[in-house]
Amino acid sequence: MTRASIIIECGRKSGLGRVRRTLTLARALKAQGFACDVYVTSGEGSDLIEAMGFSALPVANLPKQFDFLVMDTCSQTADEVTALCARARLSCVIDDLAERPVTCDFVINPNLYAPGLDYSAYKAQEIFRGPSCALVDDVFFSNAQPYAARTGFVVSFGGTDDGSLAAPVAAELHARTGEPVYVPIPSYQEPCAALLALDGDQITILRGADMPALLGRARTYVGAAGATVLEALAAGCKVCATATQADQHKNVGFLPEIGVATLDAYDPHNVSVLALLQHREPAGEAAIRAGAADNIAAKMAEVAFA
Repeated sequence: MTRASIIIECGRKSGLGRVRRTLTLARALKAQGFACDVYVTSGEGSDLIEAMGFSALPVANLPKQFDFLVMDTCSQTADEVTALCARARLSCVIDDLAERPVTCDFVINPNLYAPGLDYSAYKAQEIFRGPSCALVDDVFFSNAQPYAARTGFVVSFGGTDDGSLAAPVAAELHARTGEPVYVPIPSYQEPCAALLALDGDQITILRGADMPALLGRARTYVGAAGATVLEALAAGCKVCATATQADQHKNVGFLPEIGVATLDAYDPHNVSVLALLQHREPAGEAAIRAGAADNIAAKMAEVAFA
């Protein structure tokens, strides 16, 4: 059996968005007949990895050679990524910015803005990019409730936030609307005092939240402009996003083109005001469709098993 070794950068320094999207691809690869081993840069993502049906192995245990290597990292240089890919019979790099030219077999950029990026400096057999390649688990689509049945906000600034960013936004949204506000926090983060002080009947801290179910019943997602934006759109939410990390600025620049309110920099009051404007608008047509990971995995399998 062809073994896929999957490396994911995760934890309080880089968040959990890479975990969900990369393991969505891993599930699709598994369905195509690959055996999948998941290696992580931090054990802080282990709970989510196990919840998605995989075991988290430390990157120190990487084998010397790979049948198929899949990488979703942000801190490694192009040379470091290319060197790892050279140890694989087949390789895939998930890449958000087109700013780290590597040599590999496949590149995936699952972001909506990806078709506008220049990948001419990359050496790859095939580049998958844009809305048709969004690595979003189909469960986000299937959990989407009718818009009229939705209420409240999901406020999440990612796996790097202990609630310090979420707390003032959650407080203002609830004060202005009276609607419920849900704040998911990773299990490895201890919620900050400001967020703990808000926890109650209408502002709820959720540890290890079921994100597909949560986004499927909320009206609006408010938070970081990372991978969760695609999941929220798939789940039928209105979205208000702000850049909290440098690699989110391309997303912030593009999202207004599809009617998503964004801010270049985090400001709790301005984020809240924009979120309220989005919240009152009717839902639009979904920007992405289900099944992207399955389609990509099937194409990769054709090459791997040829």
